[in-house]
Amino acid sequence: MKRSYSSLFVEIGKYAFITGAVVTALVTSAAMASSQGFKAPVAGPLKAVSAQLAIKSPKVNVCPATATMAGWIQTNKPGPVSYMIARKGGTVSGPFTLQAVEAVNGGMASFTKSFEVHNAINAEYRILVSGTDGKVMSNWVPLTASCKIKLGG
Repeated sequence: MKRSYSSLFVEIGKYAFITGAVVTALVTSAAMASSQGFKAPVAGPLKAVSAQLAIKSPKVNVCPATATMAGWIQTNKPGPVSYMIARKGGTVSGPFTLQAVEAVNGGMASFTKSFEVHNAINAEYRILVSGTDGKVMSNWVPLTASCKIKLGG
C-alpha cells in the first residue's frame, strides 16, 4: 500500500488536532477547579482568628428601652467556638458557645441579642474569645442610654 506525503500530513494533522483538544480540555478543567476555590480541609485544631462587636444603643431618652448587641468571630475552620462578653472595668459574662459555619476564609460564628436597658448607662463592652490566651478580642464598643424619663418596668 503506497501512501503519499499528503496523506501522511493529513494523519499527522488529525493527531495534532486531537492532542490539542485534549490539552485544552485539561487546562480548562484545571482552571475551573482553581477558580472555584477547591482546597484541602484545614488540619489541626479550631482557632479563632478575629472578633468584632457592635452595639446599637437606644435612641430615645425613655427607659426601659431596647438595645441590640451583635458579634462575629472568624475562625480557621467550622466548629464550636466559646466567647465571653467583658464590661470595661467591670464584670465578665459567659462563657457562651456558638457554632462557626463554613465561610470564605475558614469559619464564621455570629450572634445577635436584644435586651432592655432600665437605667442610665455609659459603658464599653468587648468580646473575649475563650482558649486564645487573650490574643483574640474585639474592639471596645459603647453602650449609652440617658434614661431621662423613666417609665414603669
